[in-house]
Amino acid sequence: MDKNKITQNIDACIDCKICMEYCDTFMVSNDVVKSPNGRLKIAEKIFTNKEISEEEILGLYTCTLCAVCDLVCQQNILISEIIHYSKMELVEQNKAPLSIHKKIIKDIMEKDNSVNGNPEERLDWLPDEYRDEEIYENKDSDTLLFLGCMSSFRVKESASAAYKILKECNYDFKIFKSEPCCGEYIYSAGNLDLAKKVFHTNFELFKSNGIKNLIVTCGGCLYAFDKVYPLYLKDYDINVRHIIDVIYELENQKEIDLTPLNKSLTYHDPCRLGRKYNSGPLYMEPRALLRKCGIEVKELAEEHNDCPCCGAGSGIRGVDSSISIKIGKKIFEKSQTKEIVSSCPLCIFNFRYVNYKTKSDKEIKYITDYILESIKK
Repeated sequence: MDKNKITQNIDACIDCKICMEYCDTFMVSNDVVKSPNGRLKIAEKIFTNKEISEEEILGLYTCTLCAVCDLVCQQNILISEIIHYSKMELVEQNKAPLSIHKKIIKDIMEKDNSVNGNPEERLDWLPDEYRDEEIYENKDSDTLLFLGCMSSFRVKESASAAYKILKECNYDFKIFKSEPCCGEYIYSAGNLDLAKKVFHTNFELFKSNGIKNLIVTCGGCLYAFDKVYPLYLKDYDINVRHIIDVIYELENQKEIDLTPLNKSLTYHDPCRLGRKYNSGPLYMEPRALLRKCGIEVKELAEEHNDCPCCGAGSGIRGVDSSISIKIGKKIFEKSQTKEIVSSCPLCIFNFRYVNYKTKSDKEIKYITDYILESIKK
């Protein structure tokens, strides 16, 4: 979207403010600057070279980019995309990113992960029973299981369970011994030039290792590899799938035998497996798998597209963790069950953080935990 089209879209806003009724950050802050309508006004200032305040810059960077506003806009304005382009423009004007973004980006460039993890501990999730036989990139396979920063360092069971399930099915795949960060965080922070360099480096790494297919566990990695990389990389031709899509296919092929767990839980749709999944959405598959595990699935919204963001999207936790906590708490209040499951490790990580901060008693799990338990049972 070029600047003329961006300003045309902003001018198309009729100020109806319907988007504000659906915006998680506005609902928990009651701050117009932290609403889609307010952020469009900030974007208009940015693209017409008007002065903006620190508060207004913060307003942009407290958007989760969940894209609910895009769906409800009466003028079909892609508000979340304009907010993202506004961040890029701020970086061009040397007014962004914020100090927290610069710190995390520095970690990504130095440690190959966005969570300040020790690179030597990246493979701590790898199950002991497979360590001696794993040959990493030396395996002759064109399919890479890409775990990402969150699964590798913060929600390790999402990595180990995904790996074990594929092994149980004798699925042909390999992993990298030294996996890079996908670069999505850099992109979401608005630093497009650096993000493109990371994308290019990763694509060259994939090509040099004969990778034609990627399987990911993280919504952010899925968003990056499926939607963002094709925008900026010529000849990008890698097929990208989420682990749940793969497991769903394996179950349909009778490669997996699932037995009832007799549970009831609430399923949370990650934004980047739903509204923001270019090749998706993945709404039916996770629910179908859970039900085949003998699980009663409760919902957070009448329509899957309306499922709220976990509260951590687009790096907002580092900018204002109080907003993440408030959004997550609202989801806890909507949940009809003690157990909440999601298919993105960032959502899991944030919900566990909210659970701790609000002294709640929720049990938060990544979806493959249940599938692996069902297989073992």
